[in-house]
Amino acid sequence: MSIQPLEDHTELIQICECIFKTGEYLPSTVAEAEWLLSFGFEQKGSALVLPAGIEYLDQECIEQTVRNIGVTSNLPRIQLKNCVESTNLELLKATGDDGVSGKVVLAEMQVAGRGRFGRDWHSPVGRNLAISLGARLARTPDDLGAISLVVGVAVASAIRELGIDVVALKWPNDILLHNRKVGGILVDVVRATTPIDIVVGIGLNVGGGASTEKFIDRPVADLLDYCVLPIRNILAGSIVRNVYDSVYTFENSGFMTFHENWHALDALRDQSVRVSTSDKEIRGIARGVRDAGELCIELKDGEIHYVNAGEVSLEYT
Repeated sequence: MSIQPLEDHTELIQICECIFKTGEYLPSTVAEAEWLLSFGFEQKGSALVLPAGIEYLDQECIEQTVRNIGVTSNLPRIQLKNCVESTNLELLKATGDDGVSGKVVLAEMQVAGRGRFGRDWHSPVGRNLAISLGARLARTPDDLGAISLVVGVAVASAIRELGIDVVALKWPNDILLHNRKVGGILVDVVRATTPIDIVVGIGLNVGGGASTEKFIDRPVADLLDYCVLPIRNILAGSIVRNVYDSVYTFENSGFMTFHENWHALDALRDQSVRVSTSDKEIRGIARGVRDAGELCIELKDGEIHYVNAGEVSLEYT
């Protein structure tokens, strides 16, 4: 599928907000209509309307889930948005006032969702869980590499609470169901000196897998292939609770506390892999991760090579 996004995000957000508030919108151009349809709005006559059969975000339900279970001492400040460029960017705007720590942003849709290496993350209306959480950690910059792994374990735990036991993690930030990507994690570092300020973005397919496959032209997984609505708000609350609980545990105890759980979820463990970095390609056997978050690759001569950044794919022989 080749839908060219319109350039003016501000105008597009205004259009989407109009649909959320009034229930419909008459597109002025074919390109505008195609873009809105590609993001999950539906056509009713000549107008575009909100899709039916969607579990929309509910702040009370999300906050109640966070309150009911978990060890977080203070309820995070949760803000729901209809449409944003990306939830990470929305939360990063808070760096100018009282910071990002303890703030959470969720959105029904993103017009410029981001993944690693600047890739787009497709976020159709109500069929994707787009959530960003701000945190401050009294850790050193050397610990930054392990944060996405800690968050991955936390998100996997939230998914398992839905009764889905086929979840796995692909280093460094992919969430898989039956070896297909269902979601990803993006960590933006606001301040890389102690204490560290971060924004953690999480995106998951919750009913939008089919449209996402057309958009990116490769197979993906969808949570609704494994369970039925309503799960979106409960899952959001579980992720908020699990991520904050895990981040604070990591702050106090480091990655060692999570190593065993990561090992059990590791989709690359003992697999032949190829790692593409900025300047070279490494082939070997994946042998888990170190406490600093590096991927351990056993080379042909038995030497262990440590990778702290790169694109990993399985080598099929």
